Amino acid sequence: FSMFNPVKTLDEYDELTDDDKARLLLKMESFTGILPRPRAVRASTTNANGDNESGTPPSLLDDIILPLVDESVRRQYRIRDAERREDYKEAEALREEASPRQSVLESAQKAREEGLDDEADRLEEEARLYQALRADVTQDEGAYSRFLDRDEWYERETQARIKRLDKSKFGTLLDGIDLP
Repeated sequence: FSMFNPVKTLDEYDELTDDDKARLLLKMESFTGILPRPRAVRASTTNANGDNESGTPPSLLDDIILPLVDESVRRQYRIRDAERREDYKEAEALREEASPRQSVLESAQKAREEGLDDEADRLEEEARLYQALRADVTQDEGAYSRFLDRDEWYERETQARIKRLDKSKFGTLLDGIDLP
């Protein structure tokens, strides 16, 4: 896991146990709080009404770690939680507020499931572009000044310029050194 953005997909998040979440929180520089007592975490999972699709009920640790993970994972988790509680209006509102990056990531996932690997690769490249635009992918879009993000036209132009570069002109570190 990258410590800046440790959880990139909802599947990765679902695989985390409470112990994994606690360890992850302790490793994250952005977490400055205090972990709840283990007894409180266990009580929160047994008192939760209903399970989510991953088979584990939400715990106190979810409330602490979700604000620190990728915004698309957080939104997918909230949509799933709203559907579990049968609050379909909230789920629909969350879907409508999805960032362009999240929409592209979901399209890539659907394309991969349908066996369209080339299309999925193209969409994942587009999602990487949207990720490069963001100053902080753990923050919801609009939660901070948009002037901190990069301009899309500039980033697209830069990436196109990089792809056009003839890397063979750069040589190697050993150019100009006579080897015996």
